[in-house]
Amino acid sequence: MRLEDRFAYGSFRPGQEELARRVYEASLRGETLVAEAMSGFGKTAAVLAGTLAAAEETGCRVVYACRTKRQIHRVLEEAARLQGRHGFGGAALLSKYDYCLLRRQRAVPRESFGWYCTFNVSNNLCSYFMNVTLSAGEFEDTVAKVLRQTPPHHELVREAESMHLCPYEVARLAVLRATVAVAPYQYVFDPRAALVLFDRNLIERNRTILVVDEAHNLRDFFRGLQSATLNLETVRGATAEAEALLMMDAADSLRALGALLEELLAAPGGWMLDRLEVLGRFKRDHGTAWLQNLAFELSASSGAAWGSVIYERRLPSLILRVGEFLTRLSSSDGAQVVKWDQTLGIINPDPVEGLQELLSEFKSAILVSATISPSEVFKRSLGLTPSLASTYEVPVEPQVSVRTAVDIGTSTRYKLRTPEMFSKIADKVAAVINATEQGVGVFVPSYALLDAITRLVARRVSQRHMVAEAPGLSNEEASEVYASFRSGGDSVLFAVQGGRFSEGEDFSGDSMGSVAVVGMSLPPPTPLMYAEYACLKRAGERDSYLMLSRLPALRKAFQAAGRHIRSPGKKGLVFLFDERFNSAGVRELMPSWLRKDLVVGNFSPASIGSLTRDFWESG
Repeated sequence: MRLEDRFAYGSFRPGQEELARRVYEASLRGETLVAEAMSGFGKTAAVLAGTLAAAEETGCRVVYACRTKRQIHRVLEEAARLQGRHGFGGAALLSKYDYCLLRRQRAVPRESFGWYCTFNVSNNLCSYFMNVTLSAGEFEDTVAKVLRQTPPHHELVREAESMHLCPYEVARLAVLRATVAVAPYQYVFDPRAALVLFDRNLIERNRTILVVDEAHNLRDFFRGLQSATLNLETVRGATAEAEALLMMDAADSLRALGALLEELLAAPGGWMLDRLEVLGRFKRDHGTAWLQNLAFELSASSGAAWGSVIYERRLPSLILRVGEFLTRLSSSDGAQVVKWDQTLGIINPDPVEGLQELLSEFKSAILVSATISPSEVFKRSLGLTPSLASTYEVPVEPQVSVRTAVDIGTSTRYKLRTPEMFSKIADKVAAVINATEQGVGVFVPSYALLDAITRLVARRVSQRHMVAEAPGLSNEEASEVYASFRSGGDSVLFAVQGGRFSEGEDFSGDSMGSVAVVGMSLPPPTPLMYAEYACLKRAGERDSYLMLSRLPALRKAFQAAGRHIRSPGKKGLVFLFDERFNSAGVRELMPSWLRKDLVVGNFSPASIGSLTRDFWESG
């Protein structure tokens, strides 16, 4: 099998052919392979070449699972480029919400969209869906067109709209027929969403090569999938929604639920509760089936929901949130219940339990990341038996010129977050910006710090176009932020570590010359995290803090640091503003390209300016 014929470009970069070959061999053998290569290496093109070659040789298909929509778009770009050299069927599937043309007529909360869609489809009020059957010929032609040349999301929606067809149904059927299907994690790992692809063997797992992009995010994904929280404010809001929808019995039950929740949260004792005792409390006060009946009523009260659609009242969202929580509470065997700050939480303390078994159902599983070191800890963090999951790290030294400066005079440790520290950080970040003629990326630990750092730096920098990430950006809004940054040759982007701009987004060419990584994005200490620590300790895991806190934070920082290193020969400057990056343990975990030219010091703004200018003038 000539891998060159399955590669999207005329030639391989150093290391790409070796990665493609290793992926190809693992796919043929049915292995679980963990593969690492730095950001900007071109992993996607190499992995596509290896998996597609193996899929075509064995009569299998490839499902490429991504964490974010932007990462899906990146895979689609590579797939479309490859289709120009070698024909195969490719398609992508996002959520129904992302495709819906009908919701343009009114604001529909994402949580309520399932109700809205089902109502319109079941009552023949969605002509886009009706035309899937009524215009079967046009529908089949549109699906075939999508498969021949995989379009970006907005083009598929525009094409379907021109034919007056449901874009989701076009994408869904195309994915079921594609040799390479690209989809969010949910369609592979969420049991409910996975029914769309894998129920009734629509796609056979044992004839599918699974690729998991940015696999270092998997544990966080499973934690979010299997965790739920409920606070008093949400219950009160759901009560108000129920009253507005004339769901009087549900409103009375929600008030009773609020009173019980308030008592539970105020009761003395530790933060960890016994789930069966909590359920027993509900049964003693209201009867055996009260909780299950309330959960069902809140999750499936279709009559009230349909009324809100017909009369164009605000669609409920908090009602659904409470219903989802109660369903999990009554049905999640093995989950732990915790309380803190007016909040009740449910967590599976071993969120990746069963992942290895699931991966084994596929023909092969390829887990790809730029940051897996140390690989044995990484595999244990996903519950993978080291002997059953092999590791491949690209053996070539990246052909890039990067200088890394660790500033030990700053920190975002919680106890050190003072106005004086923020002022010092802003002075130093501004010095990087003022001394860099190209664009600059500034990546901070959280949205809570993003606004403060952005405002402080903006006061110290003039005549530079500045853009900032915001929480909850839609894909279209994020594209506008990205385009705004790229519109100027010396723009400044402020974003969060672990966000959509620090992973999966390419700042190629000279759009970004320097990167300032401010602080570490360590997860906050919560009872949910403590429960997971306790589970790992009981299982004999000695590196639980490294696994759950330090490594995820470092991966976010290193991913952000590499945003501007997207091609061989690239020159870039990285500043790590936090004294914790100087510890021996952290330096050992740094990728080789970050350690190659490393300087450490308590740099003044003036010395940062000199260091930056000297680096760019050195040729």
